[in-house]
Amino acid sequence: MLKAATVLVTISLILAACGSNAAGIITPVLPHDPVNEGWKVIDNYEYAYNTRDAALLAVTLDKGFLHHLLEEDWDDYNGDGVIDSTWDYDIELSIAEGYFSGYECCELYLEGEEQYTWPDDPSGESLAYPRSYQLKCHNFDPDQGYTGFIQNGEFILVCKPDSTGIWHLTHLIEQTEQRFF
Repeated sequence: MLKAATVLVTISLILAACGSNAAGIITPVLPHDPVNEGWKVIDNYEYAYNTRDAALLAVTLDKGFLHHLLEEDWDDYNGDGVIDSTWDYDIELSIAEGYFSGYECCELYLEGEEQYTWPDDPSGESLAYPRSYQLKCHNFDPDQGYTGFIQNGEFILVCKPDSTGIWHLTHLIEQTEQRFF
């Protein structure tokens, strides 16, 4: 009986301590501003999709952004008659804006903590963030239920600071992908 009472008192003290400290904990406010670290770019990228915020996505991506595709997705995306292995900033925004306007809900979940210096940047400033992801875009109709898609996979997000120290997403490199409708 004494042991049970001690456990209850201990739990009560821990909960009270957590409750009193919770007010003192400041959680990050999204989107991050300024974006002065690479991980903040990753947070803002995820947040842009989850809030369907095309303007945030536009400032998160570098103007020279490239989305590196899996070989099975290579196609002529810019209409020049040449098969593309990447698409650029404008196409990336256009696709995202299509999701944001075509679906009432977009949910992007990123998993992973690893980061390393991206070897393809001779300046050594770019950081690579390998992530597993799940993108769900859907609508709900009471008669038809949910319609949309779920895309799972892995990619590498590469971030680099510009000349003012603000970080941007410069490359998205697809590693794997599965899509379900």
